Amino acid sequence: MNRRELLRVLGASALLPALPGRSAERLGAAGRRIHAQARSRGLQVLDPHQSETVATIAELIIPTTDTPGARAAQVHRFIDLLLAEWAPDDDRKQFLDGLADVDARARTAYGTDFISATAAQREAILTALDADLRTRQEAKQDTWKLFFQRMKFLTVYGYCTSEVGATAELHYEVIPGSYDGCTDLRRMSAGPGDF
Repeated sequence: MNRRELLRVLGASALLPALPGRSAERLGAAGRRIHAQARSRGLQVLDPHQSETVATIAELIIPTTDTPGARAAQVHRFIDLLLAEWAPDDDRKQFLDGLADVDARARTAYGTDFISATAAQREAILTALDADLRTRQEAKQDTWKLFFQRMKFLTVYGYCTSEVGATAELHYEVIPGSYDGCTDLRRMSAGPGDF
């Protein structure tokens, strides 16, 4: 499975169960609106260090390859706006606590914060978080409130609804197909046997 197929599967499986009652089209439209707002605003919830940590984690989840990654899609700004305007206070606090836990894990294991750690150290921290998440999922525990579950979900959602992700990765076309500006209107009003 290539990266594009993986993102489609993850996007569909992550978005629909998490937000019942909302169609994929509505979720996509909401994501695009959030990106448009995030581009025109400064950080509202995350401080610069937290924003860089979110951007670094998101880039590790969806790295730059032959197509742009999560950082180019400005997923960190997308997440900041969601935290500011959509997240209830307790969800925002849980996310920020989880973000602080990532730094605490880095300090305990490596004596530095997450963004100052080496690439291998960062990957080790995220691998441990992902292993814990998988263990809880296999035990049929509710994992939605776990930081890394939310971080992965928000990264995929933010990436797939960004202009970069939608066009470069998913090849989204606003108007699919071709435009034929010279259509004979008489032909469109003809009856079924007239063609």
